[in-house]
Amino acid sequence: MRIGRETVTFGRNILHHDGKSFALQHRMFVNDPWELLAEAITRAVKPGKVRDIAHSFRRQAEDYFRGATAGREMAVRPVLLYYAFLNLSKAYGVAKGNHALAGSAIHGISGESDPKRIPQSLVKFSARQGTLVFQELLNLLGGNAAILNSPLKIGHLLPQILPGHRLWCYATNRAERFLTIERFELLHAPPKREVWLNFYISRLDLERLDLTESKILSQADLDEFQVADNATDVNVVCLQQKKPETYVKDPGEALALLIQKGRNRIWETVKTASPYRKSYIYCTPPSEQAKRLPQMLSIYALMFFLGHVTRYFPGHFEDFLDSRFGPFFDTFISESPMQFLYLMASEILGREVSKPAII
Repeated sequence: MRIGRETVTFGRNILHHDGKSFALQHRMFVNDPWELLAEAITRAVKPGKVRDIAHSFRRQAEDYFRGATAGREMAVRPVLLYYAFLNLSKAYGVAKGNHALAGSAIHGISGESDPKRIPQSLVKFSARQGTLVFQELLNLLGGNAAILNSPLKIGHLLPQILPGHRLWCYATNRAERFLTIERFELLHAPPKREVWLNFYISRLDLERLDLTESKILSQADLDEFQVADNATDVNVVCLQQKKPETYVKDPGEALALLIQKGRNRIWETVKTASPYRKSYIYCTPPSEQAKRLPQMLSIYALMFFLGHVTRYFPGHFEDFLDSRFGPFFDTFISESPMQFLYLMASEILGREVSKPAII
């Protein structure tokens, strides 16, 4: 598939629509995305009190974030990082048109009175009326609202965290659930006005993890895909969209639908070297399918939980760090904040934001 003079690949924020036509947009490289976030909010929100509040959220988020990343005490960082995520999420919601977040909003998420057991501890969701930040973020990110019907076990949340996933495997003696996507292909049939997606995963990964192709399709929320013939490279498995997306005038219409459907089926890590994003699918056991969160929300929920523990039960937090999950939590607190920041910057800007590979 081509738009203009360029070949299209898959990405959450590769497409720009100005109301009339679609165009591809290239990633932005910034060492520090906070000023870019300020510009995006100014552009998205009309002058007035709501814009001022959105910028206040952004400034608070930045100070919490910088305080957390500069601090040396591990037990302090989750609380600061959660409030950075909270305020940045409010700014995101306001920028996307939910001005209720500029008013009286509550967390929408809570912890247990004595969360001392991993992985049995729970994150609870509020059923109160009003503006609930977690619930609003779930909606903005296209998550499944059914997850709010019951508490979420930390044991169901931990494997969804991409940074440090193999440390979770080590701690639990469980198999890996993330599979690397080796490459994407977006294909276009102009006579039929159809666009569809192929992507490829390593056959060696399947064999190493003892996964069948049918199990991947069912567990990775890929019911709309099928295994396609791939005689050109026996080392990879081609997963092909069963039913192409169609368009009336502009193939960008179909591409926009395809991106929207795929946004929570594909996880990404932000990298500082080309290709600047690495993509994965996440295989969920049937018993945990209803507990899948959007990628950023899984980071958000776990940071809330750890902040709740360090604030109210600091002794439990020290026990967590001394447990078999300690290396996982240490990596999560160190690595996930910058991932969350760049992924959220991409959402607010509507365009991929990455850190440049500059020495």
